[in-house]
Amino acid sequence: MTIVERLIATHRMLEREIRRELRSVLPDRFRLAQLKKHKLAVKDRLHLYMPAPAAQLALVPGSR
Repeated sequence: MTIVERLIATHRMLEREIRRELRSVLPDRFRLAQLKKHKLAVKDRLHLYMPAPAAQLALVPGSR
């Protein structure tokens, strides 16, 4: 698995965790903030390896 594939997989996993936390009866706002911060860091790192349009397509939910 390449670094780009690992970053995309991590981004998708974080997106799933954010959605799951938001669906809970009492979402943990601190955990949500941490997940979102980590997701943004992964996205920023992904943009170092891929041009912007390709990175955007890779992060679209359900595109894979």
